[in-house]
Amino acid sequence: MNLPTLWGLQMAVQEYAGTWDVFINLAGDNLPVYAAAQMAARLEQLPYNFVTSRSCETGLWPTDVYLFPAWWHKRAHYTVRDTEPDPVFTFTTRDGRQETKTVVTHFGSQWNILQASFCNWLVQELQRPDSLPSLYRDYLMQSGKLMTDETFLPTLIMHVDEFRETLPAVDNDTGELLWKNGAPSGITAVRYERMDEHMPTAFGEYTMQQRYQVPESSTELEEPRPWGPYFLGVYDLASIRDSGALFVRKVSEHVDPNLLHLLPVDRAEDIPPIQWPEEVSISPKPEWQETLRAVKAKVKQQQDERDATGSIHDEYVDETEL
Repeated sequence: MNLPTLWGLQMAVQEYAGTWDVFINLAGDNLPVYAAAQMAARLEQLPYNFVTSRSCETGLWPTDVYLFPAWWHKRAHYTVRDTEPDPVFTFTTRDGRQETKTVVTHFGSQWNILQASFCNWLVQELQRPDSLPSLYRDYLMQSGKLMTDETFLPTLIMHVDEFRETLPAVDNDTGELLWKNGAPSGITAVRYERMDEHMPTAFGEYTMQQRYQVPESSTELEEPRPWGPYFLGVYDLASIRDSGALFVRKVSEHVDPNLLHLLPVDRAEDIPPIQWPEEVSISPKPEWQETLRAVKAKVKQQQDERDATGSIHDEYVDETEL
């Protein structure tokens, strides 16, 4: 699952060295918010490695897997229900030193904006079998754990001191990114997207916003999976503007072609602050409180069964039921 990104990094470093400043991976349904010159000016003032876009539980920094509840599927997959210790690697640094580190999985986003220095380091390190990236890659593959964009890059960057320092500088009170001079940027997400709105998060938080559905007449698109990402339209413009995002995901001319006519812009002020009117209903609003009661009841039942049997082999809450 990580190979396309790693291949792109290798091509950028080896075939196009010196011709680019940042590596950005995009999908076909992504759309830039700003025109090229304005985008370049913003990125020049944000000299960070973005391995999250904002949907991460801890904002623009990767999320430690142990912050999730023990029963949450992400934690259970990478920690084997907390019965297996985190991997310890003894590796050789690029200057020839031997180091040993315990590596804890961190979650981020598959959508990255990476500085050239990190890209060069990662490509070079993966060419050495005794480097930390190579050993971590081999561990994931041999242990049968998912080697995804959401975990591989964020976990590495959190365990290499020189690059951990390149993660975004954020105002702790407002969640805003800081420009390189330390001033607030008004940016709380580098990529605006809507995810996981069919269910509570691992921490019991809900999103109750209206969203678009795929038109029944459309044969080109499938209905989004229950966990998203969900399609965007003009009613999301106010949220896009407020977030300060540089890119948006997910846009289709078959759902709402107007976004393709409105974006990109030169200034944030050029984005009309259009949002969902309360009286408009495009997709059904879920009964979140009833869903939460059902989830809590099922979790309690599973906990009671574990307590009764002393077994660690409990079942997950089936997200598809939500």
